[in-house]
Amino acid sequence: MALGQFAIQSAIYSRLNNDSTLTNSLGAGIYDEVQEGNSYPFVTIGRDSSIDYSTKDVDGSEYTVNFDIWSQYKGSKQTKEIMDRIHDLLHDYSLSVTGFNLINVRFEFGDILIDPDGITRHGVMRFRAIILGTS
Repeated sequence: MALGQFAIQSAIYSRLNNDSTLTNSLGAGIYDEVQEGNSYPFVTIGRDSSIDYSTKDVDGSEYTVNFDIWSQYKGSKQTKEIMDRIHDLLHDYSLSVTGFNLINVRFEFGDILIDPDGITRHGVMRFRAIILGTS
C-alpha cells in the first residue's frame, strides 16, 4: 500500500487553493516549489515526512507537513493573518483524501522569523495528519 503522501498533499493544496479569502490575500499563490521572482506574500508547501501508523488490519501513516509563509509587509501582521487563515482551513477539518480515511489533521506549531535581509517575514507552520487505507 502507498504511504499516501501525495494524496494528503493534494487534498491540503486543494483546500487552501480553493479558499478565495486565502488566495486573495496572496500576491503570488501557493506553491510546492519556490518560484524565482514571486511577488509577496506567498505560501510554499515545505518539508514533509511520513511514518508508519498501521494497525493490525489496516495500513496507515502519520504525515507531517510544514508551510512557509513569505511576506515583505512591514511588521508581522500580514504573516499572522495568513497563518490564522491556514489554521482555520486545516485544523480539525475533515479533508477528503483519495484512497484513504482521514483520522484527523492537527496544528502542531507556528513560528515567525525575520530573514537575514531584514525585510522578509518567514512564517513556519506544521500540521500533522493521520490517514488509514480504505482496504
